[in-house]
Amino acid sequence: MAEQALIVPASAEDVEHFARRRWRDEHSRKLYVDLAHVAPNGVFVAKDEGTPIGIAIPHALEDEWFLSEIFVEPSFQKHGIGWQLLTEAAKDAGDITRSGLLEPNELGGIAFFLRRGVALQTPVAEVAGSIPHDNELARMAAGEYRFRTEPLDPVAHRGALAQLDREVRGTARPLDHLYLSENGRGFIFAREEEITGYAYVWPNGRIGPMVVSSQAYAVQFLAFSLATLRQTFAASWCTMLVPGTNVRVMRAAMKAGLTIEAMRLFASDGGMLDLSRYVAFHQLLF
Repeated sequence: MAEQALIVPASAEDVEHFARRRWRDEHSRKLYVDLAHVAPNGVFVAKDEGTPIGIAIPHALEDEWFLSEIFVEPSFQKHGIGWQLLTEAAKDAGDITRSGLLEPNELGGIAFFLRRGVALQTPVAEVAGSIPHDNELARMAAGEYRFRTEPLDPVAHRGALAQLDREVRGTARPLDHLYLSENGRGFIFAREEEITGYAYVWPNGRIGPMVVSSQAYAVQFLAFSLATLRQTFAASWCTMLVPGTNVRVMRAAMKAGLTIEAMRLFASDGGMLDLSRYVAFHQLLF
């Protein structure tokens, strides 16, 4: 059965199949399909007698190959299919940083990365819960720093965004910002004339990506994002991906009553990143 699986380029129908299979909410399904459409080296599926049983979706940042998706149907796991998919998806990646956000139980994907010298850098917590009350948001927003905010323009702010992303995320992502700005709502934070960070918020209550130039600003930026979710989208619920090293945001979230709903592992061979200044958008587009 598994020995007869073929690794082939994915069709639009294959991608739609796994989008429905993997994600319940429409925002994630749309992101899934959009990423598959622009995957730099193509999307690959594993098929058994014509039935799609696995998929791999790579994503290209400025100088990083990020694995957005690796999935094999449970009944076909532990037969080397995930390894085949990963090998095919990564064969033309070139000599650039490789990274991925992995499920802790995806042992095949973890082994694939470790065998290629890609380090497991930090756990990433999916944090979610009711948006705190106004008095709690006011407490979080209080501080000695004052910021000017304005809508994020991926073209006008391209230079500042690239600098922040390289410092914090490890790579610039100009194409991602075009996508994020078209589908979410982004804001720039500035002190005097210096851009000190940015954040995106989404109609479904998601926060991220959020990047700050200093850890000292993180909780205030988070408070602004939570308040914007409530005021702009009438959201009552929020969710975000917080790296384990981002202690300030994690501590503020726990104090505000949010809870950890899942854990993932971020792996990268690009050197240890300072993700203490980062909140991710989605596991498909970390």
